[in-house]
Amino acid sequence: MAFPAQPPLPPSRAPDTGGADWTGRDVLTGVAWFIALFVVGQILVAIAAVATSSATSKGTYATAFVVGAAVEVGIAVVAMRLSFGRHGGGIGRLGLRPPSGATLAWALAAFAAALIVSTVYGEVITRLDIKQLQSSCAQQIPAGVRHTRWLLALASLVVIAFAPVCEELFFRGFVFPGLVRVWGLAAAVVVSGLLFSSAHLDYKSFIPIAGVGMVFAFTYWRSGNIVSTMLAHGAFNSTSIALIAGGACEKSTSTAGAVALAHLLATVPVGHWL
Repeated sequence: MAFPAQPPLPPSRAPDTGGADWTGRDVLTGVAWFIALFVVGQILVAIAAVATSSATSKGTYATAFVVGAAVEVGIAVVAMRLSFGRHGGGIGRLGLRPPSGATLAWALAAFAAALIVSTVYGEVITRLDIKQLQSSCAQQIPAGVRHTRWLLALASLVVIAFAPVCEELFFRGFVFPGLVRVWGLAAAVVVSGLLFSSAHLDYKSFIPIAGVGMVFAFTYWRSGNIVSTMLAHGAFNSTSIALIAGGACEKSTSTAGAVALAHLLATVPVGHWL
């Protein structure tokens, strides 16, 4: 079944993107696989913590990042197997195709929108003084990682190289079109964003991550090319890592702007592996 009627799309959308013919059951199966892979990953990290007698040892952190990368690859494989692997076609069924100028323009717009969502959220909770939702990037990236170059480099590799590609293939390329087919565009944008945020397991950043997920879903729908959201996702995570490497986590979070920055950093999908 094709996507619902929609406004004209930029030229980056290929004429054969027709939509998903995988079912709601396929999407549920994919989500179940995601949960299973995550649980197995957490068990492996726990074993590493026991083996090193510390949950904050360099060995445990390194294991967490390696396992995180493996799980990222795992969910991409799940997306491929349950979409074109089961229903025919190729990787283009998940929206992956050569980028055009319009693709890059959509990526830039999505990146800017993601920054706005995170910053506005941080400003709002600060001005309303909602302490239960205020956090610092130090809660996501422990000092042991920030102060160890090779661990920060390993974390950066997972966040910049693996997460944008694998998570976009799963959440936007596979889950989102499947939900469009079942519930329609608006509900699919919202639900896929909520699922994306839930996967990060951070209630303090649930709202901004969900907002970013919705931005990326809308961007994929309009651009018709998953590369647009991969680039936006990668730029967003790269900005966060660059700020961390530059020492932003060591600064006070007493001002509204700094708390907004902390929430921007908190959307980096690393903390849930530690």
